[in-house]
Amino acid sequence: MSITQFNATYVAEEDRVLFRFNTSESQEYRLWFTRAVVRSILTLGAQASVAVLARQHPPEQAKAIAEFKQQTKEAQAQFTTFVPASNFPLGTEPRLIQQARIKLMDKATALELVMPKGQLLTMNLNEDMIAQLRLLLQTIAQRAQWGLDGPVGASSEPEPKPSPDLTPGSSGKVLH
Repeated sequence: MSITQFNATYVAEEDRVLFRFNTSESQEYRLWFTRAVVRSILTLGAQASVAVLARQHPPEQAKAIAEFKQQTKEAQAQFTTFVPASNFPLGTEPRLIQQARIKLMDKATALELVMPKGQLLTMNLNEDMIAQLRLLLQTIAQRAQWGLDGPVGASSEPEPKPSPDLTPGSSGKVLH
């Protein structure tokens, strides 16, 4: 599945974000993100960006480079009109996401979205896509006036810690 576009809309009546993405196979996925899930994705996305860069740079340099890249993405932001797809693998009604995790793999980063009954939707994202997703969710959180504007990790909630992936045969790390 190759992701071609993200879209997010704050729905005040639900106090949730309707998150949609489509793929090169003309598939569209519709999901509900709560405030907690958006906060988690923003935090984990920032950590993943630093972790990917830390493979080639010392930790402090990786953090500075990640911040610079995100600021550049914000300065060059171009939002386009979402192009709906014709196939809905999860149905046309949005599915509630209960938890987000990030798994760092050798050549990609997997955003794992946990739905009710333990169902898992995995999105493989490159570094640029993570930055785009973070920018989109930051913009929506600001419009929703959710108070997530501060620096990542500045909330009173404990910051998620990296933990090893317990999946047999996997060489990645899970952040959750």
